[in-house]
Amino acid sequence: MANAIVGLLSNFIWFAFRSGQPFWWKPAALMLLMDLAFSLEAFDFPPFLDAFDAHALWHAATIPIITQWYDYLIKDAKWDLHLEQQRKD
Repeated sequence: MANAIVGLLSNFIWFAFRSGQPFWWKPAALMLLMDLAFSLEAFDFPPFLDAFDAHALWHAATIPIITQWYDYLIKDAKWDLHLEQQRKD
């Protein structure tokens, strides 16, 4: 339970410092999706079809989230470079 609370708290703090970007919605949506995916870990259930348990679905859910997160990180770095170039000019 403490891990979930600390994770949610870090999401809110991180978002508060990065909310000035024109694409602020992407990390917000990805954090929400990751928190929803975490619920598969937190609220475990027995496997269905003898193959898909909560842990397996958690790992499957994180694949598209992580790829989109790295896409966001690239855009964030480019945005920071853009702001730095504007300050120099």
